[in-house]
Amino acid sequence: MPRISCPACRKKINPPDHLAGRRVTCPKCEAVIVVPTELVEVFEEAPPAEKPSLNEEPPFPKSARLGIVSLVMGMISCLLLCAPAVSYLAIGLSSLGLLLGLGGLFRSRTESEQLPPSVAGGVGICAGFGTRVSHYPLAGVAACLLALFLTCLPMLIQWLSDQWS
Repeated sequence: MPRISCPACRKKINPPDHLAGRRVTCPKCEAVIVVPTELVEVFEEAPPAEKPSLNEEPPFPKSARLGIVSLVMGMISCLLLCAPAVSYLAIGLSSLGLLLGLGGLFRSRTESEQLPPSVAGGVGICAGFGTRVSHYPLAGVAACLLALFLTCLPMLIQWLSDQWS
């Protein structure tokens, strides 16, 4: 018994052998199908799906990803300043983020300056910020420096008040 598929709806149909060479209707979409006379299975093969390449680069270069991690660490450090018990963790977290951001800035000098249009197409936030590779580490460094400054500000104020009195 040949197995055929409907060209209209792709439903698999198993007509009996005595209908070979005759027309049958698809039970799903009621299209007319001619049953082949040979007893081999007839399948319409779909084109093979493209396999993703293992060597394909991620959308953001490594320096931009380092900058994004640095930016997130700087933002978390600023949030940690609001919690009095863990505010000193902000120093370590923002210092580590600063190192990552500086590493991303150093690495961005060797990578291409512009991001691919597929990545930077809708990213440009203000005056094109976010379209260059070096923008992300720069934002991370700025966030970590701000967090370090805000963390050390009470100690700096205490030291200055001790010096002036």
